[in-house]
Amino acid sequence: MSSSSQWTLFIARPGRDRQHVVRDPQGEPRLLFGEDDGTRINDRLARFIVESLNAGLHPDDPDPDEGWFLDGLSGGNEQDPALLICDPDFELRLEILDTDNLEQDQALGRRVTALINTYFLQEEGSQPSVSSFGSRTEREPSKSRL
Repeated sequence: MSSSSQWTLFIARPGRDRQHVVRDPQGEPRLLFGEDDGTRINDRLARFIVESLNAGLHPDDPDPDEGWFLDGLSGGNEQDPALLICDPDFELRLEILDTDNLEQDQALGRRVTALINTYFLQEEGSQPSVSSFGSRTEREPSKSRL
């Protein structure tokens, strides 16, 4: 089996209960997504993360105080040394799979967290504001079919 120079997305359980796994260029599983919240956000995030990693993006975290965050950096729990990426509601969303190189795992976790927060910042910027009355009413007539 030859190794690719690209990060890849693998869907371990296709269907409603799909499990997203991101593999590194050597084919090793590195990111494991938790359960989707029903919005298929994991599909979009997984594709965005893979594309961004392959493009070599290393953004600064645009929302380090209120966005998604990396948990488990203290390294104090030897029973469960997992690095977890959580959403702002403290729900576990991704796990950085252990490579026995904590520094490398932490760097990947920080990079992926910054990518996720960048993704959501871009999504917010591309969505019309719900509080914007004008854009809301302009869209409604186009919803009806003649």
